[in-house]
Amino acid sequence: MTYFTLASVCGAQEAYPAAYFTPFSPQTALDMVKHLPGFSFDPGDAGLRGFSEAGGNVLIDGERPATKSGGLAAALSAIPAGQVARIVIIRGGVSANDVSGQSAIANIIRVRNIQSLSGSLSLSGMAEGHFGSAVVTASRTFAGFNLASTTMFDATGERSHGSRLSFDAAGKPVRQDDLSYRTDYPEWSQRLSLDGDVAQGRMTANFMVAEARLSEAFLFRNDNQTDRFPKHTGRRRGEVSTDWTRGLGHDYSLKLLALANVVDLDSDSLSQSGTTATTLQTTDRFENRSVSREGILRAAVTKGGDSPLRPEGGVELAWNTLDSRSVMTGADPDQIFVSEGRAEVFGALNWQVSRKWLLTAGAAYEVSRIKSEDDRDTSNRFAFLKPHLTASYAPDPDSSLRLSLRRSVGQLSFGDFAASANLAQGTASSGNADLGPDSKTTLSLDYDRRFGTRGAFNLSAFYDWRENGLEASVLPSGDIGVVNVKSARVWSLAANLELPLDVYVAGGLIRLHYVYLDSIIADPITRVRRDITGQRPAEITISFRQDIAAAKLSWGIDYARGFEARLWYADEVRLHEHSTEWSLFVETSRFLRSKLRVEVNGLAGIRNTYYRTLYAPNRSATRNGSEIWDIRTPPMLTVSLSRSF
Repeated sequence: MTYFTLASVCGAQEAYPAAYFTPFSPQTALDMVKHLPGFSFDPGDAGLRGFSEAGGNVLIDGERPATKSGGLAAALSAIPAGQVARIVIIRGGVSANDVSGQSAIANIIRVRNIQSLSGSLSLSGMAEGHFGSAVVTASRTFAGFNLASTTMFDATGERSHGSRLSFDAAGKPVRQDDLSYRTDYPEWSQRLSLDGDVAQGRMTANFMVAEARLSEAFLFRNDNQTDRFPKHTGRRRGEVSTDWTRGLGHDYSLKLLALANVVDLDSDSLSQSGTTATTLQTTDRFENRSVSREGILRAAVTKGGDSPLRPEGGVELAWNTLDSRSVMTGADPDQIFVSEGRAEVFGALNWQVSRKWLLTAGAAYEVSRIKSEDDRDTSNRFAFLKPHLTASYAPDPDSSLRLSLRRSVGQLSFGDFAASANLAQGTASSGNADLGPDSKTTLSLDYDRRFGTRGAFNLSAFYDWRENGLEASVLPSGDIGVVNVKSARVWSLAANLELPLDVYVAGGLIRLHYVYLDSIIADPITRVRRDITGQRPAEITISFRQDIAAAKLSWGIDYARGFEARLWYADEVRLHEHSTEWSLFVETSRFLRSKLRVEVNGLAGIRNTYYRTLYAPNRSATRNGSEIWDIRTPPMLTVSLSRSF
């Protein structure tokens, strides 16, 4: 297994031919990306602002997939491994606006005009439950266009048991329950893509539809009382997108993109109580129906080639809407319509100072207007300047250093504008129509070093200055909801090591991952300094894998250290303790030209414990009780079979 280091106007490059991945028996491009040495796959986040902010760190034939729903993972899963000619990693600095801000980018180069068919089937089982999935991907060339189709059905779920202890304000036990939790989540989706030459340019079109239905229920039971909290949620998604790229001469190119998606959600939550499971009667009900829509139009002009100065610029228009209706037992119906229109212009200049140095400077300026229509119509305007500056240094073909300063703006979750409730936890939240987008200025430093054929080391650190972050608090009306917090600070240090063990274990590789994270924010209720809600202070994972090429066999074991996270709600402080996790897999490609994989997740089971400290009416008052939820999930066994034809 070898890779080739190439000169690059954007930093050090490594090219991994398809043969490099043969020992891993990959079935899709996603499988191949996960085996790139020293590369951490970022699938992107469809919930982020606009198109460029939501991107991950993988390109397909030099272009970012023109899709948000499902993200990069879905796009890469739809590419059979046989269609990949090679994967090129660019480290140290990437200039393209669609992936700016990433320290490393993987570019998948496909084989054109090839027909393929692949499929996978998996069956999973745990105590009291059985699940499974099936995926079929097909591609062919027709009239000069490449057509691809991916059909998926996925049925996941969980069966957990435990206990709930309740205490009064003085800490005296008042109730003890057996707890059980059950969830089933079947989903099907269909994706179609088409790409080919149109009007002297290259066009790609994507279409996706999906439907899922989530059923979940908490059950608490003791000798005198039984409480059940079932919830049923339906989700329907759709997206259509297209992009077109054409050369303009003198190494300039024009890229146009249009995207639209919709998500339709309906949920029905019940609170049921009785002396036994057969005498349950509904005491509360919360129903919600929401439809969210997003549209994006984008145009960009970039300069490539070998010129030391490469400018780029463009404009993006976007709009988002949410139409939400909800009703709670004993309360008036709540209805709100939220919309945001946004316009952004952006530009950057990439200067290749030398073969070792790359400087990138640019900025984006956006204006937006958020309107909400309910019992009190509001309209707020925002404007943000988002500069960025990056210096990348590659002292030799195997190492790179990157320093970056960037300001970014988050995408509001319009769900925070609407009322919500969790009947099992006994919590409810009112919408806040006065929310604004959060923003942050990030100073980051990344160092990459490769050694041998598979060895890699990465060290990264960042410091965030955050403004208008979102935290649960008390609204001016006295209700509980989400508010903007003026400022916060977040800092982190992360290290990744991939160490080949061939000297001791043929084909062996160990991966070590460590993250330290800390923050400080003024609590919006008590004004006391604390961490940002939900933050995990440390993360440690260790993975070992051995590939025995002669036997067409691989096996491995993964370890993830347990963690603690503290969550701050308006009327509760919750400490979440998650146990250490172990998983084991064995896979082979010896039979029927297929890949067979057997995997056990949660070898010793998984334990989640929640310590809830409750306040009334909110955390500015004294404690009025507490609870301990102790939930145990048994191991999950999964057997999967995949094959490419």
